[in-house]
Amino acid sequence: MKKIFITILFILFSISSSKAVNNEGPATEYSISMTHLEMCEIGSTDTNCLNPVTIGIGDSGAIDIANTTAGVAAASYGSLSAIPFGKSYSYMQVTMKRLVTIAGSVSDDTNTCYTSANDGSITTAVAGSTSSGDLATVTLYIGLTSNVNGDNMNSISAGDGTGTAQAAGVIDNDDTFVQFRGPLTAPITLKPGQIPTMTLAFGFSEALGYAGADNGCANTAGESQGLYGSSPNVTITIK
Repeated sequence: MKKIFITILFILFSISSSKAVNNEGPATEYSISMTHLEMCEIGSTDTNCLNPVTIGIGDSGAIDIANTTAGVAAASYGSLSAIPFGKSYSYMQVTMKRLVTIAGSVSDDTNTCYTSANDGSITTAVAGSTSSGDLATVTLYIGLTSNVNGDNMNSISAGDGTGTAQAAGVIDNDDTFVQFRGPLTAPITLKPGQIPTMTLAFGFSEALGYAGADNGCANTAGESQGLYGSSPNVTITIK
């Protein structure tokens, strides 16, 4: 899976983003915006970021992770300067805008469905096209308004750490931000004199989702069928 690296500052761990069970496909364009980055104390789980410490805050701006050369920094975001020495951390939590800009395709048993001229809304998946010639860049929302999005993902009402978070796996149709949690490969404890560096990589091979039965890229009312933004795979490395 191609991964585009976003240099942050400091740490090694992986987030394996959860997704609803539907067809998923790659993006040729995929712009995301991060708004909050937190470290979670040891004892955290896929469903809970324990005693979070903010290491990055503010809108990162749109980052097109599908059109940045692999291994090249796409952006810089955050610092570990707020983390106290001597405490151990085992998870990280990333908050992003649910709205993403995307172009790509999803294949099912009978069709390949391409993003075309239709943008999604916060409560609606959209129809695509079975013709590759109709491929276009659209805006879609990450996740489905349900409780089947995976334990390490949920929506939240604000992106700066002050919002009301939904339960693990739940996306609320009024929330415009989404959180992802994932474990470090091993817990870390910062010590005086340490200057680690952190690299955040996003994979987009399954960034576009299609919900519903095989039906030639059609959309029905709401989110029961159609294209939507699937969550990116995220890997964070500390050196």
